[in-house]
Amino acid sequence: MLLPPFGAKENKNVRILRFGGLDQREKAGAESLFAAENLSADAYPALTLCKSRRRAAEDTGITAVCAPEYSDAPLTAFTGVKNNRFYYQGKMAEGTALSAGEKSIADFNGKICIFPDKVYYDYLPDPETGEVDNSLKSMEKTLTVTGVSFYGSQNSLTGVCTAYLSKSNAGFDRFQPGESIIISGCKKTENNVCQIEGRKDMASETAIVSAVVESAAAGKLELLLFNRRGERTAFASTTESGEITIGVSIPSMDHVCVHNNRLWGTAANGEYVYASKLGDCFNFNSFQGLGDDSWYSAIGTPGTFTGICSYRTAVVAFKRDCIHHVYGDAPQNFSIPKQTMGGCIDGRSITELGGVLYYLSAAGFYGYSGGEPYFVSPQLTAAYVSCAAGTDGKRYYAAAYQADGSCDVLVYDPAYQTWHREDNTAFLGFVRHGGRLYAAAENGLYELCAGEEPESFSFTTQNLTYDTMEHKGLNCVWLRMKAKTDTQVRISVSRDGGPFAVCAEYLQTPGLGVRRVPVRFGACDSFQIQVSGYGRAVFYDLELITHQGGKTYGI
Repeated sequence: MLLPPFGAKENKNVRILRFGGLDQREKAGAESLFAAENLSADAYPALTLCKSRRRAAEDTGITAVCAPEYSDAPLTAFTGVKNNRFYYQGKMAEGTALSAGEKSIADFNGKICIFPDKVYYDYLPDPETGEVDNSLKSMEKTLTVTGVSFYGSQNSLTGVCTAYLSKSNAGFDRFQPGESIIISGCKKTENNVCQIEGRKDMASETAIVSAVVESAAAGKLELLLFNRRGERTAFASTTESGEITIGVSIPSMDHVCVHNNRLWGTAANGEYVYASKLGDCFNFNSFQGLGDDSWYSAIGTPGTFTGICSYRTAVVAFKRDCIHHVYGDAPQNFSIPKQTMGGCIDGRSITELGGVLYYLSAAGFYGYSGGEPYFVSPQLTAAYVSCAAGTDGKRYYAAAYQADGSCDVLVYDPAYQTWHREDNTAFLGFVRHGGRLYAAAENGLYELCAGEEPESFSFTTQNLTYDTMEHKGLNCVWLRMKAKTDTQVRISVSRDGGPFAVCAEYLQTPGLGVRRVPVRFGACDSFQIQVSGYGRAVFYDLELITHQGGKTYGI
């Protein structure tokens, strides 16, 4: 009987037949990737390049992006905020400049509302003239007048109340029937309309909490007044010699969304959730006891809000450490019955995909479907502090930032529960329009998944040890791939965490084929393979022919 020579090295074949996406954890499985660039799970279990991008608009100074939801026109130019001005389809809107800082934008029936600035842009043509007013307008109205007479009466038998303001040519006709106004500055304080702006604010039993315009003329403003129980009330008749302010007031909100024909928002101080009157994004002070009233609710949890969104039949408001789920379809049954732990640190990351809300928390990316949030990014070990995200309808795209300002464009595919990294483009917002996904960076607007152009690519295997203490050596690498264009391929190897050394470079012509790359290196404890290049291809299988033998001794 022939025996193998003493000390012969054992050959071992390792096949990677399924590419499982990024996994940055220590000692991750061999089928996952330690690092990757411009790759996706579109051909899973094979590995393929992500679709290429197209620059839709070239701009600078972009800080927020949006799209008109009630227009089918393609996004051929930028819509959003740049250099503190609002642009619609590449044209700057007239009006005052916006404040610096992050914006929350919501499209309410053709009116693009921008917060915290409380301004809007109406992009729908005027039904009479067919023209679009290219101006940014305030959502609030303010009228300051002196010498206004207040009149109020209540019939003791019928309970009918009458209330109006009067002064010749005061300009009351700037207000419209149905608007809710705030009156302040009255020396007869019971005629002021009470505003609740913080948890310490209280309205008395007789205080006016809602003043709804019944009719308006230049010199007379007839009002319907209500107390906190929704009962009609009246002014105390008097004439104010001093200056009073009458206006349409919008709460100070830092995050807004549209749900069931109402504009919802979160108070900048973190103490309230607001809902506008049904069908009226300018009216947050209508409390007549009707089903279309405005609504608000105090929130007892600490901290400010980080985001709000419409989700199925509810509204979900996020803080850093908790979630508030708002149920109901009218003020009479709106409720926030619970708070769920596991909040969001950046509202721009909140995106619905497949009935699940995905978002960035302090611990990583989570999914939320109405119960307890669940962790979806155990494979990612980087600590991200902010994120903007969007979806193409199949995948969750996230531009995630670390504390040093570096950005990773990550893509999560819920069908396979895999993460891939595209590149480091510093996207600051995503928007979906016309079935296409767009992303805005400081220097322009890009359409994602726009084509099949050649791209640079790279993927790196995990640190391979084969779970043995033996020395390892590599004989050759077999790579099966399908090139869609002429594709430059480079195969490199790293030993024991050292720099990558190029072993082979070659041109793969279009078609499916196998390439054998001889590799020779001495004994090591672990090694990594890196495949990089330029072109467009699908990677099917990777096979490593190795040998091992002899113990690896430490220092």
